[in-house]
Amino acid sequence: MKEKKRKLYVIPGLGESTRMSNYREVIHFARKNNITVIPVSVNWDEKMDMTDYVRQVDEKIPDGISDDYILGFSFGAYIASVLSPKKMAKGYVFCSISPYFKDTIKNIPQETKDYFGRKFMDSLKKYSFPENSTGKAWFLVGKKDWQLAIDTAKNSYDKWKGKKKFYSIQNAGHQLNHQNYLKKIEEILKTLQV
Repeated sequence: MKEKKRKLYVIPGLGESTRMSNYREVIHFARKNNITVIPVSVNWDEKMDMTDYVRQVDEKIPDGISDDYILGFSFGAYIASVLSPKKMAKGYVFCSISPYFKDTIKNIPQETKDYFGRKFMDSLKKYSFPENSTGKAWFLVGKKDWQLAIDTAKNSYDKWKGKKKFYSIQNAGHQLNHQNYLKKIEEILKTLQV
């Protein structure tokens, strides 16, 4: 009987693509560990808002994927968390989860709100980090990331109901391409099981 391969859905950060070198490296690590990778492309059109981005990802990842895993970076991790009650993956790798949840928007600096614009910021107000998600979760955040992102990663970790691990990545900021970040992701990918 043929062994079932693990699947890993990879959701990039805002404005990014899984074709970028840092994601290609993550994809290489996964494939090296006999994991089937499904890159999730997102049209990050600036005329769209978070509702549009969440809908795109929702349409590309099946519901109830209890044998599979999802890895997201920044807004990709944010979207993975928002969809986690519906996707019910076996595990999630949340890399530098974005701090734009309903309960943290008040802490976002005004210049950031101005940058994203009212429509986009308003679209974020409907999303909270899920209180009822299970499955295994790994939370990674760079020690040099901005404090609100670090706090959000810690708070999200505290809210997660399933098995979980938290990693503060030495010398890394909000960047998936840092070698320490990539090394930790590779370590995690080696542990994923069917």
